[in-house]
Amino acid sequence: MEPAPKKAKLSNVLIRLCDAFTRTDGNIICPLIKAENSVRVLYKLQKKVLLRIVQKAGAANRLTDPTFLWKSAASGRKMEGNLFVEYSTSQSFKENNLKQYQKTMAQKLTEESKVKHVLIDCVRDTEEIIPQPIISETSFELHKLKLCYEGLMEISKEFDKEPDLIVAADTIKSNLDDLRGQYTKFAVLSQNGKGKSFILNLLLLLTADNEKEYRQNNQNLKLPYVNIEENKTVEETEEDEYLPDVVKDVLKTAADKKQLARAVIEPLCCRLPRIVQQSNNSFSNLATYFSTRSRIDVEPFILAQKEIEGSYESTTKCIIHMRYGTVYQMSVNYFTEEELQQQLFDLVTLNEDSSSQMDELNEHIKERALECLKARFEILTDHGIPSDLQEMKGKFQSFKDIVLSEDVQQFAGKTELYIGNGRNALVDRLAMQALVRQLTTSQEEDKDKADEYKKRIAAVKEIVIYLPSKILYGGKEILEMPGTDDSDPIAMDFIKTALNEVDAVIVVSDFAFKIAEKEVKDMLFGSGFANYWKENPCNYKLMLLAYPEKNLKWQFGKDDSEIIKKLAEEENKKRKAELTLISKMLKMDTLPEDLKNSIITAYILPVLHTSILAQSIEQGEEYRVFQKNQTFLKYTGISNLITIIDEFVSSRQNVTSATKEVEAQLSQFHREIHSGSYTEAARSVLHVLNNRESRNIVESEIGKNIDELLIDFDKRIKEALCEVVDTMVDAVLKENLVQAKRNWKGHKHRIQSVGVFNPHFCGRNPVYKVLLYSVFFDDLEDKKIQIFQEIKFRIEGLRNKFKRKILQQCTKDLNKRLEDNHDLHDPFTLKFVQDTIESQLDEALAWYLGKKRRPFNGKTMKKCFEESQNLSFKKYILLPSYRSNSSLEIAKQNTEKNMEICIMEIKKLFLQKLFSLHKERLKSLYGKLMTPKGTSKMWQRLVHQMKLISKDRDHRKPSEILDDFIHMV
Repeated sequence: MEPAPKKAKLSNVLIRLCDAFTRTDGNIICPLIKAENSVRVLYKLQKKVLLRIVQKAGAANRLTDPTFLWKSAASGRKMEGNLFVEYSTSQSFKENNLKQYQKTMAQKLTEESKVKHVLIDCVRDTEEIIPQPIISETSFELHKLKLCYEGLMEISKEFDKEPDLIVAADTIKSNLDDLRGQYTKFAVLSQNGKGKSFILNLLLLLTADNEKEYRQNNQNLKLPYVNIEENKTVEETEEDEYLPDVVKDVLKTAADKKQLARAVIEPLCCRLPRIVQQSNNSFSNLATYFSTRSRIDVEPFILAQKEIEGSYESTTKCIIHMRYGTVYQMSVNYFTEEELQQQLFDLVTLNEDSSSQMDELNEHIKERALECLKARFEILTDHGIPSDLQEMKGKFQSFKDIVLSEDVQQFAGKTELYIGNGRNALVDRLAMQALVRQLTTSQEEDKDKADEYKKRIAAVKEIVIYLPSKILYGGKEILEMPGTDDSDPIAMDFIKTALNEVDAVIVVSDFAFKIAEKEVKDMLFGSGFANYWKENPCNYKLMLLAYPEKNLKWQFGKDDSEIIKKLAEEENKKRKAELTLISKMLKMDTLPEDLKNSIITAYILPVLHTSILAQSIEQGEEYRVFQKNQTFLKYTGISNLITIIDEFVSSRQNVTSATKEVEAQLSQFHREIHSGSYTEAARSVLHVLNNRESRNIVESEIGKNIDELLIDFDKRIKEALCEVVDTMVDAVLKENLVQAKRNWKGHKHRIQSVGVFNPHFCGRNPVYKVLLYSVFFDDLEDKKIQIFQEIKFRIEGLRNKFKRKILQQCTKDLNKRLEDNHDLHDPFTLKFVQDTIESQLDEALAWYLGKKRRPFNGKTMKKCFEESQNLSFKKYILLPSYRSNSSLEIAKQNTEKNMEICIMEIKKLFLQKLFSLHKERLKSLYGKLMTPKGTSKMWQRLVHQMKLISKDRDHRKPSEILDDFIHMV
């Protein structure tokens, strides 16, 4: 007998799978990657999918028994680490085998996942780790939710549309929809000439999609003038995810949802300017800054920067909002004709002949205001400006007397939408870059168009740009603001309004906030942001960034690795000095820890960072640039800045709370499908429901019961709101009226110009020392908070009562089915109903208060109250005094006459806004309690539970799938 052949000895092959760096539009190595394109994320969230892929790729190359190994990085971020796959093989594994494996593995990843760029190497051990792109925490959590939603919807089809799975999927979709369009806002604040636009341009360039990504991400793009069907209404169109964001913004704010979407959008769409296609060579010399310390000369990526011509002027005249979008697109809003007339009339009121007025003016602001108003007056009107400005008083008795030029009348009050075609990133970006330059600066090269764009610049109210830069992905919005020094009152008003609404402020200075300009500090610490930040520092961020790179001493090259290390010590010294300064400004001995932790102080060297990442190297070897230059990249501050911004947004949006809700729901369902209980009562009810006619009657009756409870809830909420407004708000406003009259008596003699009443500034015209808004409303601030707390308390009580009523009604409805069937089984208990539907009911009721989009919370109520104040203030005090031909004395008499109605009318307007907010939240609640066909979701949940406890089922497959999803979230 021949001996059995010897088995070949198995050896191990260790493969490293890493995310590859890609190059941006501009040929810069991008330091970020979207979660959906990451092999690390595929491993963390869809391990079985990746295992299947590595098994196939291995089998095709005689590699077996793959095992995953994860080597974490030292940073502590959960997604930073290298992934390895260990195979067994009986064959030798040489370079040719590796090349074949790389080809097979890349192909399988492309076919079965969204991973496009991966580095596949054979290594000796897991110590051979390499740098990889940063994965945004927000991007990771959003991708996780999206995967869960798609997976749950798919498996629910296989299991008789299990209500629990559909409910979990609905929870995810609601959270995703709620997060979509909600932004964490970062305002960039500084004096003019500090480099705001330049820094932002580099950050956008550093993280821009390249041509291939741009085309792939826009392959389903629907251009409004081509792809919106003619017979589709606004309501039917506004949720289409493939429409450009600027189009969705317009549709969502349209008052009439029944009008045709195309008729709304088409008149707003404008052609992009034709740009002779250039290459991205303008960024090619960035690399030499680091390698040879050469001077750089780069074109602006998207935002206008200072040129030789007009460099003495402010580059940014209005606030530019930047958000992530897959296609380059822009929305431009212009002031209305009346708003422009009101602004220009200040030129008349500022020149009233009154010597006593001098003491009540901020002269430095008045001088700048006059200079800007004269320029804007000549640009926006056909009126000539007399050499003696006093003559204007006789010519213009009211702002209505100012006639705008015909050109300006054509676009005043309008919205313009500009949208790229999504096929060529360079062409679309350059067209958008040209538009931004034309609408924000006086640097238009075409002299024939220069006059036209001067008019548009003078009338622009707001610009919103969506662009494909990954630094903006995941709900980040950056606001580039006018400089604080060269700004007229209009621009200052822009800044103050923005600082009342943002979540974080990035202050840019040359070397340190400590030696930054006084007006920057005053603007910051006199803002609404500063108040919110001091009250709740965990929800806000103050980022003090020093950008010293314009100074020759702060320009580093490849031979300066030892010098740049000194920045760590300097940064520590700077931070101590700046925290000391802030504690003095806040009049605190020491800053509390939470306030201190919310302050970021850092040096940033964006040119150095971008220059390093612009170095040329063979494709697939980009990680070596990070390895070789890790010392420099550590001290540029840019990677740390990107990480801090991302972590703040992740905590602010609280995306993880949504995944916890889903996990709780799936875990509950998982427990239920293993339940072995049997209930004759459940069988009896199901017997009734097996008859379609009976089931329809029962569901209709139960739906009506829920409707009645909702009607009662609606009524009681409205009654509670009316009661709080009629008692508490009424008392507060009456008390405020007494104080306002007292304030008025003390200040009215100081008002020497009707300019104080300019409606555009809503009583806060910075030219004048008397701020009429403060005279009327300064004492309301603390009392408003008590009102909002009372409303919140009342609503919470009514929500709890509503919850009890639904639980009781569902119990009653269940037992009625037993009675109708003449069964003598023990009745269903309230506890049974509560155990079955309480989690889903709590989730539904949480949506009444809301989460991100217009929630019924203190911040939204505060906004409603302030909007009511402003509406009443303008209607009864400001507009009558500013619109009429009356004298200053008559304006003062009108103020005294209308003061009471102005303040007490706030009550009515506030109630209307509360009712509107309640209606919006009630609609959301209804969607969580009822299906589109009017069936109670709570009843569906109960029926599902009865099915579970009334018969045996094979739960192995759904149980395994649920295990996967629970592990994922």
